[in-house]
Amino acid sequence: MTRSLACAPHLTACVAAFAALLLSAAAPAPARHDDDPKILDRRPPYAGPGYLRGAAAAGLRTSNAGAASGFAAQGLRLESWLTLGDLDGAGSGNDCWGYASPSGREYAVVGTSTSTIIVEVTDPANAAVIETIPGPGSLWRDVKTYQDRAYSVSEGGGGIQVIDLSAVDAGVVSLENTVTGSGDERTHNVAIDEASGYLYRTGGGGNGLRIYSLANPSSPQYVGSWGSRYVHDAQVVTYTSGPYAGRQLAFCCAGLGNGSGDTGLSIVDVTNKNFPFRIEQIAYPNRRYSHQGWLSPDRTRFYLGDELDENAGVNTTVTRVFDVSDPGNASFIGEFSNGVSSISHNMYERDGLLFQANYTSGLRVFDTLSDPNSPAEIASFDTAPDITASSFNGLWSCYVGLPSGTVIGSDLERGLFVWTFDPLTVDVDATALRELDRAGETVSATIRTINGNTIAPGTVELVVDGGSGPTAIPMTAGSTPGSYTADLPSFGCGAEVTWYVSARTPAGVQSTYPASAPALPFVSFVGDTVTTARYDSMQTDNGWEGDLPGDTASRGQWTRERPNGTSAEPNGGYPGNGRQCWFTGQAAIANNTDADVDQGFTTLLSPVLDLSDMYYPVLEYYRWFSNVYGQNDPDDAFEISISNDAGATWQELETIGPLGPGTEGGWIRSSFLVPEVLPPTDQIQLRFVASDTGRINIVEAAIDEFRVYDLGCDGPVGTAYCQGAPNSTGLVGEVVGEGTAFLAQNDLELVATNLPLQQTGFFVVADGQASVPLIGGGQGTLCVGGTTGRYLAQAANSGSTGTIRLTVDATALPQPTGTVMALAGETWNFQCWHRDANPGPTSNFTEGYSVTFR
Repeated sequence: MTRSLACAPHLTACVAAFAALLLSAAAPAPARHDDDPKILDRRPPYAGPGYLRGAAAAGLRTSNAGAASGFAAQGLRLESWLTLGDLDGAGSGNDCWGYASPSGREYAVVGTSTSTIIVEVTDPANAAVIETIPGPGSLWRDVKTYQDRAYSVSEGGGGIQVIDLSAVDAGVVSLENTVTGSGDERTHNVAIDEASGYLYRTGGGGNGLRIYSLANPSSPQYVGSWGSRYVHDAQVVTYTSGPYAGRQLAFCCAGLGNGSGDTGLSIVDVTNKNFPFRIEQIAYPNRRYSHQGWLSPDRTRFYLGDELDENAGVNTTVTRVFDVSDPGNASFIGEFSNGVSSISHNMYERDGLLFQANYTSGLRVFDTLSDPNSPAEIASFDTAPDITASSFNGLWSCYVGLPSGTVIGSDLERGLFVWTFDPLTVDVDATALRELDRAGETVSATIRTINGNTIAPGTVELVVDGGSGPTAIPMTAGSTPGSYTADLPSFGCGAEVTWYVSARTPAGVQSTYPASAPALPFVSFVGDTVTTARYDSMQTDNGWEGDLPGDTASRGQWTRERPNGTSAEPNGGYPGNGRQCWFTGQAAIANNTDADVDQGFTTLLSPVLDLSDMYYPVLEYYRWFSNVYGQNDPDDAFEISISNDAGATWQELETIGPLGPGTEGGWIRSSFLVPEVLPPTDQIQLRFVASDTGRINIVEAAIDEFRVYDLGCDGPVGTAYCQGAPNSTGLVGEVVGEGTAFLAQNDLELVATNLPLQQTGFFVVADGQASVPLIGGGQGTLCVGGTTGRYLAQAANSGSTGTIRLTVDATALPQPTGTVMALAGETWNFQCWHRDANPGPTSNFTEGYSVTFR
């Protein structure tokens, strides 16, 4: 079915063309063009809803914000995503262009396999379809605009469709004319030289250039052709200065036969439409099929992509660079690559930036202003997160000419994407910051401004949360432009610290590192050492078990493979780890209701883990949960539990839903310090239960990237404070903590040392601190304040070692009116009172010792 969708209505011709391509090595009888391999790479269109950032900002339940978060991106902000279902329900997407009306409103003009569609993007966060113009069915459609008309062509034939956009602001768009004749009605692409007012049909049935005057934009008139070579795509420009002033040149990606013979860059003088002639023909290394390219704004460089060079041993996306400063003596001068294994397709330049639509690696942006011959990649957005390969899937094209700077892209399987540039890019080398020193660390950030934006003074901040709420720390500008530093404060060993760097433009637009912040900030752990004890990428089962006996769900049972993806289900594992993960039910097609959890619950169990020898074990995993799609309000949850007796008993770790954050899909990182929940043993196990037991809804869950860390901590459990007076030994009594401050462990012991020998003493505890010298006629300083309790039941003699021990039961701290339970995050202060002879009978206190329970 997929092939018939992609090839109809010319299935016979397409199959014959591809067969000819396969036989080309033995017999030079090529297909009409080398795009036919696209037919064999067809995948079903994405079936779920898209995304509108405007709807997400308004808090609408169907904004699909979670699914939108599944795209890997840098420097580009997704504003809108209209799927093929949102557009016209076609089997595939293809080209796109743009139009700005005289009023300043902006529109995307998008091609699919059945139509040309006009979408308003004036508010890029709320893209809306205006009109659909049906056309010949074909995988290939191309469109350009001139004045207030759009011109759509197709390999399916039909000549040139003229679409009237003059009343688009009023919501009126119409097919004004269809221009036929001048040979084969098929066309592969269309180019327009707006300065001269001529339209150029490229390709289609082996053609080169067919030229039309747009003196009457409603009725293009055929005026000439150039057919020495097949032309796959072209850019045509009019020179207004220099040796070529007044001449019109076509930069053609062209070749003999179907375009693959002697393929390269052809520069054709088309000034005289009756007699176009080639002024230069340039080859390049490893050439297979010269596909498309674009001039730099100063017209000194031409950037070209070869669509089939992977068959010539090129394993990454490579862009060829030509020096065309003198078009009559143009030359190939080099190439550059971003190292990603995907096929290059269409590219366009604007303001010193080269935008490339590179199929499975999505949109890539290169800074040609800084280095025109080997530009650095500065931004990207992967529209095909589930695949990166040399296949004809993903982003077909992009358009960068809208006055606002809004960028649009058209994707074969996922439809229309609308982006804006992050005006600032914030970058931090966080490699060394996953684990933090207890004394604190320095965070260094680099902030780059884009498209003339600036950083608002005083807005560069390091936002830190060690568990007591976020604190914004101003960052200091360094000597290098765009460099900033700030110090993370000190935290106790074992602490989990979240942080991100934020900067704003004068208009208040915020950019962050990581880009997902503040919702998903960077997470660091504090420890003297951090050791990864276990890592499960979920590419193998590794002892995990799903679909257990006793589960009641009729479908949607846990399985491990690469999910097909729907609006509720991920279309691959957490970005960066590979394709597989554990998830609830593989849909046969990308359909919401095909395999979601229904009529019961389904369970995933981790293997039994030995954490008994770890100091501060941390569990980390990425989770996905969606329950917002369906006929009813959500009433189902995703329950995650932990056991330290191999599943004999369970304790809640977290519950997601039925309402609130984390219920709209999207990968979310969760991490827990095990001793804060229960004592670590050699029988730790996790349980993940997804259910649909209430009203009928679409419920999906997934788990990926499971890790166990061990935080090594060599320092004290608490903190000494308030040093008092020396006792008869000549030393000040000290307190040392043993065990941990974790309430789940409840294993804290305090040891008072440096005490005079054979003296009685006991500990006191209070929730406040003080410093009261010579209290009660004794020689020490009282360091605890507020309501104070005494451990009289554990009064002891210091004996021959000069020590007194206290076993602290955190569930029963003594107070004057009884005992109280310590709560996580509370700080309690301890001190040991003891008798002394110095020289006569007296008493003294040790230093104070502060413990924050966790």
